Amino acid sequence: MEQKVGVKVSVKEIAIHVESVGDKGPALLMVHGIPTNARLWRHVQNHLKDSYRTHAMDMIGYGQSDMPIDEVKYTLHNQAEAIKGVIEGLGLKGEVILIGHDHGGGAAQVFASKYCDYLSRLILINPVSFDYWPVLEVEALSTLAGASEETLKMAFGQAAASFPGLLRTGSYEKAAFTDQNIKQNYLRFWGRGPGLTGFKSLIKACSEPSNEETMSIDYSRIICPTMVCWALNDAWMPKEAAVRLKKAIKGPVRLEFIERAGHWVQEDRPDAVAAYIDDFITEWEGVRV
Repeated sequence: MEQKVGVKVSVKEIAIHVESVGDKGPALLMVHGIPTNARLWRHVQNHLKDSYRTHAMDMIGYGQSDMPIDEVKYTLHNQAEAIKGVIEGLGLKGEVILIGHDHGGGAAQVFASKYCDYLSRLILINPVSFDYWPVLEVEALSTLAGASEETLKMAFGQAAASFPGLLRTGSYEKAAFTDQNIKQNYLRFWGRGPGLTGFKSLIKACSEPSNEETMSIDYSRIICPTMVCWALNDAWMPKEAAVRLKKAIKGPVRLEFIERAGHWVQEDRPDAVAAYIDDFITEWEGVRV
């Protein structure tokens, strides 16, 4: 089921797109990273549909959510506020299990440090953290912030041509990112109109989240049971970040590594991601901190 959830961020009303699968069991809210969207979680949701209510959201400016280019900054803090609005809109406060990947994982850390009482558990999968980012591809796109329309038109063609290579670089199983998969589930949203709205939104998503945000997270306030899950063949985020997260987070932390998987582990090994999620939730069943 697809739905729109209205949230307020920086006094702006924003429609957040949510894709929900499953109608029984604990509630999960899944947050993607850059340059993906809620569709990244579709295979994981399918594996969990018989036992969980899964909700995958498009962050501000991504996928089918609103792209308020001139009105709201796409910082991790504002994305965290969008997560808060979605949790409230879906009526999940205090019970939801938040799962964040990449930039969505960064926003999830910010959220948990501010609103840990909203969560029953937190799961971080290869998230941006500390000062291990931005990666080179994100830095390259961020240089286009404020560029002229003519420059952006030329750059859009180059970015679209390099997009398949970007996704395949982050994948262990390159075959997971067929041309059809890339076009249908990812690239088409960055081509949204009018004009170059989608591409401008991608540039904004690259340029506005910051190291300062991840470096200033107060991990002492994250006290809910947490799992840090790391794909070992990540071309961008090193496993040392996972170890640092385990030491920094105050609450109980379980650390798991997934072999034969790259940064887009949800595409490479969705069965393993789903299995770890299920095992972690079952392990802490009935426990509140």
